[in-house]
Amino acid sequence: MYEHLKRIKFVEVDSEYLRKQVHKLRYDVYVSEFGFEKKEDHPSGLEEDIYDPHSIELAAIEQIDENTQKVIGTIRLILHSELGFPTENVACIKFKGTKPPKEKIAEISRLTVCKDYRRRELDGLHGVESYIRVYEGGLLSTNELGRKDHLRVQPYIIMGLYKKMYQVSKRLGITHWYLITEKKLWYALKRFNFIFHQIGEPVYYFGMRIPYLGIIDEIEENLFSKNFDFAKDFLVDLDKQFWPRELRKKEFHV
Repeated sequence: MYEHLKRIKFVEVDSEYLRKQVHKLRYDVYVSEFGFEKKEDHPSGLEEDIYDPHSIELAAIEQIDENTQKVIGTIRLILHSELGFPTENVACIKFKGTKPPKEKIAEISRLTVCKDYRRRELDGLHGVESYIRVYEGGLLSTNELGRKDHLRVQPYIIMGLYKKMYQVSKRLGITHWYLITEKKLWYALKRFNFIFHQIGEPVYYFGMRIPYLGIIDEIEENLFSKNFDFAKDFLVDLDKQFWPRELRKKEFHV
């Protein structure tokens, strides 16, 4: 049933060819589909902004055939620069806990999923509505909560991008993530044990958005304690020196 998932891989964008595909997907979603950006501001047909030169871009790629690849999802990590972080620039925030050096913080941004790969016609920007309840901004009614077909898989593309982002962050020594997004994405991430703390009031930023903070140590502890079989996939291809401290001592296969 999910054979097509085997054709998808998650990579760090390391070529101009891939970069243009990523920005074309962002244009299709942010400009053409949802109208968050104006067409006249992106005459090249690529959605780009001032934070891109200071970001690490990641992509979900489907291998269509032997010679054809298609970017079907993307996310970026904005690193510290003289521009600051979008969350700090647009919202009044109250940092949770001790604030680390800015080099230890990155901002999760531009999560984008191709329209063809969202599960239902009514799924919105991130395609998470099929995974969360109506009162959370989703599509699952009370009667549907027990049906296995609605709970059968995680949002594969988003979780794959988050896995790649987690691994990149660990290698870079990132300890905290900013995220400014819709509440329903927060609910979807919470469902899969990614806990983010609200650190400010909603602001208008590509629609009404809420600023959040993710503390990676805390996310790891929650993720691995609540659903280890799911979480251990985040360790595949990650050198053991970057694993959570308590897991480095254990012997198991990933």
